[in-house]
Amino acid sequence: MSERARFAYAQARLQARHGARPDESVWLRLQGVGDLASYLQLAQHSPLRPWVLGMQARQSSHEIELSLRRQFRNYVDEVARWLPARWGGSLRWLRRLADLPALQHLLGEGPVPAWMQDDPALQPMAGETLSTRIEAMQNCDCRCLLTASRQGRPLYEAWFECWQRQWPRAPGLTPGLHTLGKVLLAHLRAQQSDSATPTRRQREMLMPVLQGAFRRYSFQPAGACAHLALIALDLEKLRGDLVRRVLFSETPGARP
Repeated sequence: MSERARFAYAQARLQARHGARPDESVWLRLQGVGDLASYLQLAQHSPLRPWVLGMQARQSSHEIELSLRRQFRNYVDEVARWLPARWGGSLRWLRRLADLPALQHLLGEGPVPAWMQDDPALQPMAGETLSTRIEAMQNCDCRCLLTASRQGRPLYEAWFECWQRQWPRAPGLTPGLHTLGKVLLAHLRAQQSDSATPTRRQREMLMPVLQGAFRRYSFQPAGACAHLALIALDLEKLRGDLVRRVLFSETPGARP
């Protein structure tokens, strides 16, 4: 199959998945559900079904978050397989974008939370000492982030630089990735520096920008990346809903 035909195949799959994303009416219905068990039951009969299928109300917040991270990583791999093979590596690097806060913590002197040790994608780098964690990063795909850490630069800047180096030589296809990358960097920068703007509001501001990018860069790798970023925002919103209900159920005096 030619590269053009491969992009057409990928775009057809992406359009179907994009159209299956939950709209605002789905989120509004879910917001009216107070307890986790009822929320999961309703979500399993909505477009969110693939992401919550198999979840149980008795699970901890860490177990739920791990499930969502695993599913997102698997989905990135699936989308990468739809595109021409030479773009697979740059698509799969998007899996690490969600890991940056955890990796930043692992590059510090603080203790390693148990949930990081339970995550297969983080566990190899979740050693007891900083030296063992750095050594593990040097021996995996995260080695390119270490220089930024030593220089005191944000990891998301290094992530973008590493991402650029993975793009194949394709002058007609990389401008969209540059534009999308700048959008993602601005969002990550705002998350770290603009504590006055709630995460929900930042997500609402980013959504239409990504939706426009998905349409503008159809049949390009940037379109696939915009779709994955939208899915990541959906899962971030879902995670917040689920974790809040888990924590509420664990609060003394809360109704069962």
